[in-house]
Amino acid sequence: MPYVSTPEGVRLCYDTFGNPEAPPLLLIQGLGAHLLGWRAELCEALAGAGFHVVRFDNRDVGLSQKFPEGGYLLRDMAADTAGLLRALGIDSAHIVAQSMGGIIAQELVIHQPDLVRSLALIYTAPNNHEFFAGVDLIDERMALPHARDRAEAVELYLRNEAPCSSPGYPADLEWLRLLGGLMYDRDYDPDGAARQTAAILASPDYTAELRGITVPTTIMHGDGDRLISPAAATALHEAIAGSTLTVFPGMGHELPQALWSDIVALVHDNAVTSSERV
Repeated sequence: MPYVSTPEGVRLCYDTFGNPEAPPLLLIQGLGAHLLGWRAELCEALAGAGFHVVRFDNRDVGLSQKFPEGGYLLRDMAADTAGLLRALGIDSAHIVAQSMGGIIAQELVIHQPDLVRSLALIYTAPNNHEFFAGVDLIDERMALPHARDRAEAVELYLRNEAPCSSPGYPADLEWLRLLGGLMYDRDYDPDGAARQTAAILASPDYTAELRGITVPTTIMHGDGDRLISPAAATALHEAIAGSTLTVFPGMGHELPQALWSDIVALVHDNAVTSSERV
């Protein structure tokens, strides 16, 4: 996979799908998640909907640069995202972001709105910690001992992902086992997720600033999400004028394959709204 260095000197790993001449769409990952968590098949579906899709490892995870001293904020991670776009020669992009990535996307659109053509926020929050229903589950995950080998890492990943499961859809354990192994093979560094968690907790609540967002925004959440309360999606919708809100029955803190066509359609339609404004 290729790398770029941002203007601030942060090294990021990324890859792409689709026609480079198509409108760019950037995917921003969640806490501790490698870019592989945006499944290639979903990326291909987005590319098939007319986008040039870019996914990347956030700082402190996967093959991107590590920050062992920590001490950064989500604003720094948003600066990484902006730097990636600039390093790739992209002046603006449609943004699709999940969980922690959705909070990074809010930081990006609030402070660098010219980089964002449209915004899709998936099971995320305005960083108001009252919406973090699964904070105890995350604390438990961080307290677990590191895996000693690949097999143990895979089993630990399955355990960590169990609270994200969707009550209305069967768990794709085959995919989760594959992903857990691939993440171990690429780079096994659980401490990076702890530093990202610290960045979330040290960053501000964006609710008041969200009222200034003017780009077309679609918000998606599942009513079975145990980590971030569906009430967070309502709060985002109420704060962002003109946004649309879709709450999927039975969806947890994951993207069930059965909903991919609906998710791609929402992203596409929101992007079309953006194009119509030009």
